[in-house]
Amino acid sequence: MSFWVPRRRPGPELLDGPGVPADEAEASLADMEWVHHRLGGRALVRRRLQPLFASRAGREDALLILDLGCGSGHVGRDLLAAAAEVGALVRVFGLDRKTSHARLAARGAAVVADTFRLPFRDRSVDIVFSTLLLHHFSPAETATLLAESRRVAASAVVALDLARNRLALAAVWVAGPLAFRSRLSVADGKTSVRQAYTSDEVAAIAAPVLPGARVTMASRFVWELVWKRP
Repeated sequence: MSFWVPRRRPGPELLDGPGVPADEAEASLADMEWVHHRLGGRALVRRRLQPLFASRAGREDALLILDLGCGSGHVGRDLLAAAAEVGALVRVFGLDRKTSHARLAARGAAVVADTFRLPFRDRSVDIVFSTLLLHHFSPAETATLLAESRRVAASAVVALDLARNRLALAAVWVAGPLAFRSRLSVADGKTSVRQAYTSDEVAAIAAPVLPGARVTMASRFVWELVWKRP
């Protein structure tokens, strides 16, 4: 570890716990969508997947994407819009373990289920995709989740998440109270950065369960994991 990358400090995020009022959960999920749209997440996801969508323009068979930890489904909605822009047929199905989150997704577009035991057949979806999900889990849990992702993915597993860094934590401290609607978002933002994995850490976790996975820095504070089925 270094001064800029301190030791990982796992902790529970309030939004993931019990007893969160529905309006508070909805406000915090809206904050997450704001961060995704305004701070580069949306552009990053589109930049990574738009070439794939463009290569499938005009095809009649749909590309099936499973969005793990979908929350309100805002990333899935962005993916559908990006695919439509290039004339590609894409279906996005979300999964979240909390009913209060998944109920905000479009009707029929998400299911509440156990992330560690995905209710899908082997190789039944084309791509298993997640954003800002893996930092919630211990290394052992993350390995289990990635192994399940590999099981159900016919083509690829893609994950984007935070990289632990004191500058990112400082940004949450300073900007969070001004930008976020929910008090949960400020507290959870700090917890997320403190327990985020570095790119080297997630590469080591993924190596046994996703052989050949590539982990690179997609931006200063976000890493990207890509595994393609041989």
